Amino acid sequence: MSEIKMIASDLDSTFFNDQKHYHKTHFADVLDKITLQGGYFVVATGRDVDSVDPFFKSFAGRYDLVADNGAVVRTADGEILQMVGLDVVDVTDIMAVVNEMPFKPLHGAVFTGAETAFMLQSQARLNLLHKARMKKVHNNLQFIDFVDQIHEPILKVTVTYETEKTQEFIDLARVRLGSRAHVTTSGYGSVDIVAPNINKANGLQVLASHYGLKLNENLVAFGDGLNDAEMLNAAAYPFAMINGDESLKALYPAAVDDNNHDGVLKTVDTLL
Repeated sequence: MSEIKMIASDLDSTFFNDQKHYHKTHFADVLDKITLQGGYFVVATGRDVDSVDPFFKSFAGRYDLVADNGAVVRTADGEILQMVGLDVVDVTDIMAVVNEMPFKPLHGAVFTGAETAFMLQSQARLNLLHKARMKKVHNNLQFIDFVDQIHEPILKVTVTYETEKTQEFIDLARVRLGSRAHVTTSGYGSVDIVAPNINKANGLQVLASHYGLKLNENLVAFGDGLNDAEMLNAAAYPFAMINGDESLKALYPAAVDDNNHDGVLKTVDTLL
């Protein structure tokens, strides 16, 4: 059996329960165990950095981070190992695809920058409740008229549709963008578009190389959605959540419980 040195987990519907909570005492115990054997715990998520750190205030400096589906990689001590953005022209094409669809997104696209989050003024009017929610999540949210007003790396574009319409948008976006971007979904209608060849597995490989580890020998990974597919495929010990996407559950062993009953932490207990 290969030695476990890295544990990576998605957050929403995986590490978090449906109320976005987790068992902090149990997590502290897992962190102690993996640290004692010279290993690392990695939060691997489609969320951006600013929406992750508040959940883990009491564990600051004890977890590594792969954010924005791999666009940003940060070590536990705060070193940024990777930050990869989309070209403005490609983001403009993404919005052209959004405008071409025969149906509107549920709310305006969010452009996650290196320092700031952005929304188009025209898109923000689609759903005023979501606009207010985004202002709370992103303290530095800015509203712009055109994409080319963004003058910092665009790490991720997020668009949300009704679930049954998501695949149509994904298919068209993939055709239009080709190799210029990676289009993925975590399910629930949310579509994330990041730079080409960027995904959670890529981000974890950056971390593994930094620490002298190998994903196919040292990584345990947990996920529930299609944006976890590359990560699970790369891991020595992949686990699909019981509550996760059927395609993942068909390929990988199931975690010992679902996200509402500490499935990730309970599974780790059986491994360490």
